[in-house]
Amino acid sequence: MRVYVVIPKKYNRFLEEELALVRTIYGDIVGYEVVGGRNNKTYLSTWKIEKLRALHFDKLVVMDRLKPPQLINLVREIKRDVIDRVLLILEIFAIHAGSREALLQIEHARLKYTLPLVKEAIRYAKLGELHGFLGAGRYGYEKYYLLLKKREARLRRETENLRVIREVQRRARRDLGLPHVVIVGYTCAGKTSLFNAITKLTRPVGPEPFTTLTPKAFRVNYKDASFILVDTVGFIRDIPPEIIESFYATLEEVVESDLIVNIIDISKPLHSIIEEISTGKEILRRIGAHGKPVIYVLNKIDKVPFNSATLLEEISKHIGDSEAVIAVSCTKGTNIDLLLEKIYTKLNKR
Repeated sequence: MRVYVVIPKKYNRFLEEELALVRTIYGDIVGYEVVGGRNNKTYLSTWKIEKLRALHFDKLVVMDRLKPPQLINLVREIKRDVIDRVLLILEIFAIHAGSREALLQIEHARLKYTLPLVKEAIRYAKLGELHGFLGAGRYGYEKYYLLLKKREARLRRETENLRVIREVQRRARRDLGLPHVVIVGYTCAGKTSLFNAITKLTRPVGPEPFTTLTPKAFRVNYKDASFILVDTVGFIRDIPPEIIESFYATLEEVVESDLIVNIIDISKPLHSIIEEISTGKEILRRIGAHGKPVIYVLNKIDKVPFNSATLLEEISKHIGDSEAVIAVSCTKGTNIDLLLEKIYTKLNKR
């Protein structure tokens, strides 16, 4: 499928990262454009819409969150399928969903996001203004909307049940007196690689975003102590609220943890590293995990030039606690023993 990508100006610094997200699903990007101001009705200006009409592509991907009227008006104007950044992320999630739990949470998030779109489509259908791509007709849409509402309610109950089950599992592990250490970090930073390096397991890893959607837990023994190490879903800039809410059963592992290991890819430019640290802090705050002890793991030092002392100093300065920072290489096994020692010390202080 040929796609054309629209990227808002606020993501211009992260252009390659945004295009990489699109390529995870759609390999054939025929072109892209960075846009500034937004039109309240159609998101894009009239002349840009005219330009899109003349181009040959099958789907428009807007790397921003569209309001329901904007998405529907865009479809009406360009006569092609349109998805926004939220729907794209959910499509990526669906590819990597390896468990019933992940599938339920993804479908729940998708329904919560789709319901306002269907409601807006009903409004246009009643006005007789919705034809073609979204023209199911007034009664077809109303019936579809009611079915979606019932499905969403059932998924909400099932997601809540999953949350209860996960809480029971955590309680059982805590009854053994085992602290929980949770690995968090930006998507593709190397969370599962770190999990494998510490546990000696071979859980699947990949260069594409969101390889891990369901938490993986494993008991680790070190010296005279044991702890549960948990690998979690990756963070991403401007993560949609619907995804945080639907994945709360998963993110609760972070909230209930005793120690957070925040892994950061330092092979990226400094501005991207600092942005990802800030993103991680904001997401931890939003899910209620702010204030917990954190170890910052600077991964991929094997890909950084030898004169990287200045880079490490800048990152430590931004984090504000040089004692909580350690540089490693998960694939080479560099400094994993020092990280385990730091985890051991932090848990003993607890």
